[in-house]
Amino acid sequence: MKNQIKNFLEILKLELEDLKDDLHTLKKECEHKLKEGLITNYVHMENMALYDNELHGLKTFQNIVNETESDKFDSLDNLIVHLNETFKITMKSCGYAEAGRICIQRKMLKVARYIKGTKSEGLNHF
Repeated sequence: MKNQIKNFLEILKLELEDLKDDLHTLKKECEHKLKEGLITNYVHMENMALYDNELHGLKTFQNIVNETESDKFDSLDNLIVHLNETFKITMKSCGYAEAGRICIQRKMLKVARYIKGTKSEGLNHF
């Protein structure tokens, strides 16, 4: 179980970096669309504000993951609940967008499914 928890955290860190890269790509695409005249300045500013908010939320969640001591958890499910609850509290106090939390939860679900070797059984609780 301890290896499962440690593996989950290490793979999740990689997935979160991938998410960060995706958000930076979206910002570049948004800049390109503005320059091409495909979106208005207003839409550009709204999109960039959302992407920046999501990046700040992601950085906060990465800090939570990095500060998490894997040996304090007896199951992967307990770890996931801890990560979710800790981030929900921080998210509300910092005003992070719900979209960022949803993306992070999808990454956690993906990693949990991989670690547990399942497709969806029992992992829809978060």
